[in-house]
Amino acid sequence: MAVKQWISTSSTDWNTAGNWSPSGVPTDADDVYITSGSTNIAGFDASATELDSLTVGSKYTGTIGSSGTKLELDATTFNFSGNGDTYIEGIYTTLTVQDTSTSTTALNLSGSTITTLRVLGGKGTVTVAADSTISTTIELIGADGVTLNIADAATIGGSCALVSDSGRLELNQAVPTITIYGGVADIQLDSGTVTTLDQYGGRVRWIPTAACTITDLTIYGGLFDSRDSTAPLYTITNSTVHENGVIDERSGLENATYTNPINIEGGEVRYDSGRTITVT
Repeated sequence: MAVKQWISTSSTDWNTAGNWSPSGVPTDADDVYITSGSTNIAGFDASATELDSLTVGSKYTGTIGSSGTKLELDATTFNFSGNGDTYIEGIYTTLTVQDTSTSTTALNLSGSTITTLRVLGGKGTVTVAADSTISTTIELIGADGVTLNIADAATIGGSCALVSDSGRLELNQAVPTITIYGGVADIQLDSGTVTTLDQYGGRVRWIPTAACTITDLTIYGGLFDSRDSTAPLYTITNSTVHENGVIDERSGLENATYTNPINIEGGEVRYDSGRTITVT
């Protein structure tokens, strides 16, 4: 195990020994730091290497990989604060984002397998592509300037839990357990089931395009807004609205089916004129 620092001022080749200090291309169990400078790192297949950790620091402003040729590299821990666009693919036990550039392509994760994804800061967009997997945890915490986009067809673990309190979440694939404390969550599904959705604040834009299900929806606070949904039908099995919560389903389509009566503990339910719903 060694510590390796990216030091190149001209060469973009990951696989050149002199681009690293101490000299030598990173190997298994190394701790790699890309923390300063602006020299780009070209896409390269280093997937045979499994680092102990990979850190991209906020003073690094270069581009890593490209949309056509990604940097392929595994690491147990991946800490990202880079301020240039990054295109990367790998297997990561914990991936923590603490800063990004303002770009809509700030951090692009494709073909990746991630156990825990934590987005804690930044100014641009973090994208989890359709060919990626998140197995256990997704967090968007204290990251007001970030958009986290999880693509349709991304693989989500059967016990995965998502927590968001800030920023903008663009969720295009069902996550079993979702807890929203703040920010804006655009949930645009074309299939699947959300087992539990608990909302304590912020705005959830429930905008499915095809049939999907929420098994248990509880709104303690904030706005659950399905006015822009285009699905011909979606199902909410159990629903409870508390004092500071609002359901607004005035899409004009009358496309929400409530399997059981809405349990009203306070708050509001707004629906289209002429529509009949059952509450308790």
